[in-house]
Amino acid sequence: MRTILILLAMLLMQMALEAQSFRYEVYDNDLVSPQVYKERRARVLTSMTSKNIAIIFSADVRNRQNDVDYEYRQSSDMLYLTGVSTPGATLLLAPRGVVIGKKTFREILFIKERNPSKEQWQGVQMGPKEAMEHLQIDTALSSLMLSDVLDQLILSTDTVHLSTIPTRSLTVPLVSKNLYADADIKKWMKLRNEDVFVKTPMSVLASMREVKDTAELRLMRKAIEISIQGHYGTMRGARPGMKEYELEALMEYAFKRMGAEDVGYPSIVGSSYNACILHYNSNRRTTQRNDLVLADCGAEYHGYTADITRTFPMNGAFSPEQKLIYNVVLEAQDSGIAASKVGEPFRAPHAAAKEVITRRLMELGIIDSASHVGKYFMHGTSHYLGLDVHDPGTSGPLQVNSVITVEPGIYIPEGAPCDRKWWNIGVRIEDDILITTEGPENMSRSLPRTAEDIEAIVGKSK
Repeated sequence: MRTILILLAMLLMQMALEAQSFRYEVYDNDLVSPQVYKERRARVLTSMTSKNIAIIFSADVRNRQNDVDYEYRQSSDMLYLTGVSTPGATLLLAPRGVVIGKKTFREILFIKERNPSKEQWQGVQMGPKEAMEHLQIDTALSSLMLSDVLDQLILSTDTVHLSTIPTRSLTVPLVSKNLYADADIKKWMKLRNEDVFVKTPMSVLASMREVKDTAELRLMRKAIEISIQGHYGTMRGARPGMKEYELEALMEYAFKRMGAEDVGYPSIVGSSYNACILHYNSNRRTTQRNDLVLADCGAEYHGYTADITRTFPMNGAFSPEQKLIYNVVLEAQDSGIAASKVGEPFRAPHAAAKEVITRRLMELGIIDSASHVGKYFMHGTSHYLGLDVHDPGTSGPLQVNSVITVEPGIYIPEGAPCDRKWWNIGVRIEDDILITTEGPENMSRSLPRTAEDIEAIVGKSK
């Protein structure tokens, strides 16, 4: 009876949809091919046994206030496997197939039906019909049918692989504990099959996403090129006395102007002592003439993000102390990039960069023991990059077509236990490195890195 009511509701919705004039359109012509997504799903399917299923959820819609939501960004695993950018979708992968009517499907996208009244206010979103037309998915059904399909499927399933949980936990101060969404999902499944094993996250997706295919590299190069232009524009437009947020605005204007949908992460634009805060992003201070500015900013293009950092002097010229520290970081980055070779341990770039920084800080008298380097270089040098700024991966030996960052830094805050002439110098230099059989490729190499070249860019505006 429930299934009949659902089908009737779907029919009425379709009739209402056909009576209105809003059109679903895809405006970009450089998206990932549906065939690529299909091949990725096939790889996931072949990684499972016949009694396994995989469920991939969309990201949550986060409410900001009353009827206003935060701008939506799809979960990266859903983007990676389908390209669906709308909320409320769930992908089901079942190697043994799901019988619906007289057909058997190994992949089903459950997605909300289009709602004409909401589209008047919120715009057109993909429904089941559009998903079938654009995604090469086996079949797309109303999201209302997900529960009924899983009710039957889970009885003969021994393992459910869950990808990213939309909201793993929610802190509720009133009850002084976290509420866990993944616990509720597992409970729902256990009620239907007490022997089912629920496994999350999906290791096969981490392994797949670590190594980029040609479609991903194409979009990452675009995101990186957009980001390079943003950094150029920011350095050229910098004037002492500007607010940090004005520099941020120059950066993000270039991103949007060149087609980026968003930033890949909150832009970090820290001047003076704020450059010594690793993930500073309030960006409200007024810059001074002798400040260094650390700009860690990356554009997101069709889901893929760049991650680039440059440090520059507001007045167009590094002080002697600033230049010394800058050149130590540059030397460390050169060593880290050189160590980014196929088969090397994931932490090889960090070990190479850390060795340089340790040795040079001791030579400068800033530290007197190698054990103290962590006071001024307290983070890792590399992470994977892709759909997420900290993309998943195996942390194993570096592989061909992996993309990592190499981003050493030195941060000497006011009050540090060293000569005060070094205080408030924060320097990080970061580039995006593609691992190839011919050696590391700096994908962001067209953005200058040397102190002299940085001065030349900033100095032109003075």
